[in-house]
Amino acid sequence: MPKRPTQMKQRVKRIDVAQEAGVSTATVSYVLNKTKRLTSEVEKRVVDAAKKLNYIPNRSAHSLPRDTSNTLAVITADITNTYQLDVIKGLQAEALKNGYILTIVDAFGDVDKYVEYLISSHIVGIFVSAAPDFLSDDHLVALRDAGIKVLTDFSRSTYMPDVSYIMSDMFGGFLQVVTALQELGHEKIGYLSAFDESCYYDMRLSAYKVAISKRFSGGIPIIEYGGWPYDSSEQLGNRLMAKMLKNHPEVTAVIATNDLMAIGALEAAKAAGKRVPEDISVVGVDNIALSAETDPPLTTLDQSGKEFGAKIFHVLHENITENTSGKYILPMRLIQRGSTAPAPNGKKEVQPNHADL
Repeated sequence: MPKRPTQMKQRVKRIDVAQEAGVSTATVSYVLNKTKRLTSEVEKRVVDAAKKLNYIPNRSAHSLPRDTSNTLAVITADITNTYQLDVIKGLQAEALKNGYILTIVDAFGDVDKYVEYLISSHIVGIFVSAAPDFLSDDHLVALRDAGIKVLTDFSRSTYMPDVSYIMSDMFGGFLQVVTALQELGHEKIGYLSAFDESCYYDMRLSAYKVAISKRFSGGIPIIEYGGWPYDSSEQLGNRLMAKMLKNHPEVTAVIATNDLMAIGALEAAKAAGKRVPEDISVVGVDNIALSAETDPPLTTLDQSGKEFGAKIFHVLHENITENTSGKYILPMRLIQRGSTAPAPNGKKEVQPNHADL
């Protein structure tokens, strides 16, 4: 009678060593690849754990030089977000056009496992669209040290050598919005923020505050905040707009963190008996496709997701082929539609001052 085949023993992975040693997978990478010196105590724990588990690094993943691969990756923490999907579509389309394949990873989960997978794969470049809460600087360094070109957004308080950063010019963009509203006679301009003050990496809140300060000497920002867990949905926009109308009836215009929240704000205004734009103006950010189809069509700050995604590909491609890194800031454009109009009982400026633009 033939013997029953024995079950194959599962290969020990880097994450197993990390759990045994009580460290991150990035730390295991540093110690075993000798790419960063740590304390002798930490290094000993990692080495001892690797020996105990009989860990053998997967060298086959490195048998093909990364520069001969044509695979890119994107890590996002919000794959259901409409704008993020547009960015991914733009990146994917440009990648395919140039002979590259795109792998998509949702960072809202066990990030260590995904980083381990990407390091062991033939990924040559990666775009990280996830805040430090989801994907840490240690993860970025582990990816970089594995020979992968890393491009991320500016939502971080630290900048790592040989890692590239990209963002839309939020400060210039919000200045355009506030200036345009001021020219329409609006003096009380509120902001619906998906994030609270503890969220240091949110550039939009800071950009709004700076724009108000520049255009209104001594002007006080009027803000309704979201909170953890952070969300930027229509539902949040609706709730914050209702609070804004109740707590700050003097406000004649609002800007939302993104178009989805602005669409929710439109609905809240209507539910409160406010006419848009006759009683209150509403502005979004992103210029998603739905923004042109609302009633009224939404005025928005354009950072076209598909165009942004295409630019991400070209930056990554340059970083890969030229072995470069850098910081990239892309301009934004205000698209004025039907959701903004002169302030009620306001006076539209005839000769606006564009010196700050």
